[in-house]
Amino acid sequence: MAEENLKKKGTGLDPETNGILNHLYIKLPDRSTGFFRYIRDFFTVLEFLTRIRVTKRIRWFPDDFARSVPFFPVIGLLMGALMGAAATLGQSLAISGNMLGLMLVLAELFFIGTLMYDGFMDTADGIFSGRTKERKLEIMQDSHVGANAVLGAVLLILAKVTLFASIPAERLVPVLLGGYVLTRTLMVIYILHFPNARPGGLGEMFKTGGSPWYTVIAVASGLVFLHLIGSPYLFIGLLTLVPCLLTAFYLKVGLGGLTGDTFGALTECGIVYYLLCAYFVFAQGLFS
Repeated sequence: MAEENLKKKGTGLDPETNGILNHLYIKLPDRSTGFFRYIRDFFTVLEFLTRIRVTKRIRWFPDDFARSVPFFPVIGLLMGALMGAAATLGQSLAISGNMLGLMLVLAELFFIGTLMYDGFMDTADGIFSGRTKERKLEIMQDSHVGANAVLGAVLLILAKVTLFASIPAERLVPVLLGGYVLTRTLMVIYILHFPNARPGGLGEMFKTGGSPWYTVIAVASGLVFLHLIGSPYLFIGLLTLVPCLLTAFYLKVGLGGLTGDTFGALTECGIVYYLLCAYFVFAQGLFS
């Protein structure tokens, strides 16, 4: 599929860059085989899920996105590492409380961008409109921002600031690692194992050509990462599965399936759920 067609699906990836930065990008061929194919797949999901741009390619193909799905937990680990570095920097500068929480929200926007926020806001507009399934999907596709989206985004940011600030300082970095690994691992479940609410779009693009092995690889790597981060964070991840999957089924019922927007909404909700579970687990002294 040509690049312009993928842009209509909302990937937000734009290879057009002028000036000296053009010479700093890694040049990848349109098609890669063997080991280099996996490198291409890794960079595909890295550049989709974050604001990091390291490659320069003229065309994007649907199977680039489908094959990149097993790398989601790896990207989650990288996100957590970047956020952990931001938290460590803030703590070293004696920043704490809500100021640290706000700094982390800004760091998230800097490293990861607003793609998931956009999906969260579109989903809030649609799901809380009280209309039919068909009308909800139409509202989610509308480029205009409604009151539900604005209110949802404000509450989401307030929740993140408060929860980032409420996690014990010595636990914050591993909590960030665990939260981003879990939520990006769960994206694989949402993409491959829930029906699409409408034909086309990002959901179908990632799902087309997907393999059941992608789920096995992603879930196994996600569990390994959480185990290596520490048993408390694996336990918190398992607790978080319950509200995450319940929310996914709620959206499935309300919309007749999931869309690219709901992947973003579920991911943002997942981070909040993980932080909430972490807060209560540590507040109860379960892993003192």
